[in-house]
Amino acid sequence: MTIAKFLLGTMLAGAACGAHASTITFNATPGQTSLQAVTATVDFNAGLLPVGFATYDNLNALIPHPGNAGYAAQPPLDPTGFFSVGTTHGQPASSSVSFAGPGVSYFGFYMGSPDSYNVVTFYSGATTLLTLNGTQMANAAGYPADGNQNVGFYMNIFSGTAITKVTFSANQDAFETDNHAYIAAVPEPSAYALMLAGLGLIGVLRRRRAR
Repeated sequence: MTIAKFLLGTMLAGAACGAHASTITFNATPGQTSLQAVTATVDFNAGLLPVGFATYDNLNALIPHPGNAGYAAQPPLDPTGFFSVGTTHGQPASSSVSFAGPGVSYFGFYMGSPDSYNVVTFYSGATTLLTLNGTQMANAAGYPADGNQNVGFYMNIFSGTAITKVTFSANQDAFETDNHAYIAAVPEPSAYALMLAGLGLIGVLRRRRAR
C-alpha cells in the first residue's frame, strides 16, 4: 500500500468518525405522508423498487392494490400498491432498504394494522442504532398493537448519526407499510475539512514524488 493510499484511508476514516454520535428519536403523526420536507418519497405505486441512492433488496415485498385482508392488509385509506413483509404467499420475512453516500438523517413510513411482531431496525454501517417493535410504534400513535386493519399512522425517525440501512421484518403475517420517505444526510463541515486536508496532503506528496 502506498503512503498516499494509506493517508487517504486514514483521512476518510477520520472524517467518518469525526461526526459526533447523537441520539435517534421517533414519533408518530396522523396521515399517510410525512410532515417533513423530505428529499424523496417511495410510494411503490409503479410496482417497481428504486435503485441508486435508495436501493431495496426484495421485489417480493411489493403488494399490489388492494392487498389481501388474510395475509397482507392494505393500509387504511391507501388505495395503491404497498410494501409488506410476512411469512406466507411469497412475502419475504425480512426486507431492507440501503442508502448510498452519507446515508439519511430522517426516515419515515406509513404503517397499517400494527402488530406486536412487526419490527423495524435502523443501522449505521454495521452498528444498530435503533430497533422498534410494533407495540412501541403503536403506542407512539396512541393505539394497541392488535392488528386492527382500520388503524394507520405515520412513523418518523430522526437520527444525528446517519442511517445507512433500514430493515423491516415480521415472523407472522404481516408488516404493511407505504410511502417511505427520507432526508439525505449532510456530512458535517468538520468532516469535509478533514477530507479536504487529507486530499491536499496527498497532492503534496505526489508532487514531491514526481520531482
